[in-house]
Amino acid sequence: MADNTKAATPTWKLYNRPWYQKFGLAIWNYIKNVGLMLWSVIRAIPKKIWGFICAIGLCFQGLWFRFKKGDWRTRMSYLIMGFGCFSRSPKQFLKGFLLLAVEVLFILFMVFVGAHNLYMLGSLGDVGWVDNPSGIGGYIVDNSLKIMIFSVMSLMLMIFFVYMYIKNTEIAYATQKRVEAGLPLTTPKHQLNYALNDGYHVTVLTLPILGILFITVLPLVCNILVAFTNFDYQHAPMAGELFDWVGFQSFNTVFTKSYGDAIWSVLGWTIIWAVFATFTNFFFGMFLAMIINKKSIKLKVFWRTCFVIVIAVPDFVSLLMMSKFFAYSKLTTETGTFNRILMTWFNLDANINWLGDIAHGGLLPRVMVIVINLWRGMPFTMLSTYGILMNIPEELYESSRIDGAGPVRRFVSITFPYIMFVMGPQLITTFTGNINNFNVIFFLTGGGPNIRVGGIAPGQTDLLVTWLYKMTVSSTDKEYSNGAVLGIFTFIISSIFALIVFNSSKSVKQEDTFQ
Repeated sequence: MADNTKAATPTWKLYNRPWYQKFGLAIWNYIKNVGLMLWSVIRAIPKKIWGFICAIGLCFQGLWFRFKKGDWRTRMSYLIMGFGCFSRSPKQFLKGFLLLAVEVLFILFMVFVGAHNLYMLGSLGDVGWVDNPSGIGGYIVDNSLKIMIFSVMSLMLMIFFVYMYIKNTEIAYATQKRVEAGLPLTTPKHQLNYALNDGYHVTVLTLPILGILFITVLPLVCNILVAFTNFDYQHAPMAGELFDWVGFQSFNTVFTKSYGDAIWSVLGWTIIWAVFATFTNFFFGMFLAMIINKKSIKLKVFWRTCFVIVIAVPDFVSLLMMSKFFAYSKLTTETGTFNRILMTWFNLDANINWLGDIAHGGLLPRVMVIVINLWRGMPFTMLSTYGILMNIPEELYESSRIDGAGPVRRFVSITFPYIMFVMGPQLITTFTGNINNFNVIFFLTGGGPNIRVGGIAPGQTDLLVTWLYKMTVSSTDKEYSNGAVLGIFTFIISSIFALIVFNSSKSVKQEDTFQ
């Protein structure tokens, strides 16, 4: 007779190893998964490149095939977009007119805007003498930033036009084949009906995709290009100067010369800050939700409301208030409320510079921003966790109690896995957001205390994003190119972490199997 003891063992009892073994195994599995994912990405690069080349080849092959097999109307659509539609039937006039409008608008844009800016992209502008009709001449200076932006926009529109051009030939050839087969052509009513039904996803997503391209992708590409220039306050277009391409000079400045040591120190603190700011909020918020969710706790709505009030107050108000609450300055003899409480209630000589102490490398201000961020961010996790706790099946807890599981075992085997499965992606997003958490640092310490000197030196609590702000906004030097390098560096750190950890999380791998 087969032994079904193991099969009948409850799921929550299968993981009865000591905690240190489970922790070590989890770390090892994480390192192994990250390594395997990186290797799979590296190994797939040649295949992706070859696939892209093959796709381009198939596009040109299709263009030649449709030109060779098409009639004169289809071939004319290679010159006049939409001709293969509106020249065959009035029913196809709307489709052909839209394709022709794409071609006309693209040509007009390139003639009046795109061609000039693409031509000037290599030099990023020039200075010239212009004679006015009144006889008084003057110098004009091109705007390098404007040239860069419109050049990138022109390249994006060129890619879009090539795609629409290929689609135009496909539509023209498909229309020809329908006419030859004696099939009826679609009317504008049918085309509109398709756009609102089967093609509704394309209709709805068109505007958001255009918004992403011109609001997100365009600035991102321009930011990358600025990193290869000498764009600063001396070469700003507003100052009547042009900036030029300088290659990797800005990267050399940030990583080796002026800021070589500082950037790694700021990166280390940024990672430490992101880890503590994320996981302190997560665990404290989770335990707070579990406490409020207990059946013995009265006035649950009241306690939830008390913590939610923190969310309702804007960061600008709450964080500036906290900075004044813990303020201290020897120069202005300013003593914050907390120091006054210590002096009055406990009779202590409390002249503690909570947010500006430079001892031990600014350790106290770093601890304070983590603690204050815990007060500010814990309610968010509490609300999310509270909703999850209310949806965990009570039968799991009942069966675990019957089998003799205590509160710790129930939490480890039932509550925590449910919470992590649902909140895993949110935890990754929160970590990435904390890497770029500008508000907490800026409003509490302004990046200080400042110990380093020379250049635009970062303070002890500066994150990469707040240091970037100092480089490009608050400083008089306006090191836009160095700030662009720092922005690229921050983007790479955030995106690599988010993609690798998210794709290796159980929320992605087991989204259809978790129960």
